[in-house]
Amino acid sequence: MKGIDRVTPRKSLNIFLLPLALIAPLLEGCSVAKVVTQPGPADLKGIGIGTSRMDMISRLGPPRAIDTDKHGNKMDMFEFQSGAHQASKARAIPYLAADVFTLGLAELILWPIEMTAFEAATCHGMATYNAQQKVIAWQATTKAGQSSVQDC
Repeated sequence: MKGIDRVTPRKSLNIFLLPLALIAPLLEGCSVAKVVTQPGPADLKGIGIGTSRMDMISRLGPPRAIDTDKHGNKMDMFEFQSGAHQASKARAIPYLAADVFTLGLAELILWPIEMTAFEAATCHGMATYNAQQKVIAWQATTKAGQSSVQDC
């Protein structure tokens, strides 16, 4: 039969592998880079009643918003990232090995896992200060609606 192109098993395999061969180098190392650049856990030790406002800002960065409560006390609202313990970065080694062994195809599984299960928690903190700019109330919580392995 002329004019009919038969798809042989070898042709169909090439059609499947060609896009993978083009995409794989682009994915190589994304999960490894995500692991290595993830922030560590937020250092909240020592933050609490009596901490100066300047110390709060130096540890958590500038406040997202500044307000006053009904008593006229200044309130700062902070937003900061809290990641996994630094020792968990060792998972980059098997990720890299999987990338090399599978020519980058492991990224199809590792990248989504890294973006969901191991994503750093976005935390919100609220500090209320007295007239001497010392904390009189402090509360830190995970961003509403966010599920994360990490905690604030």
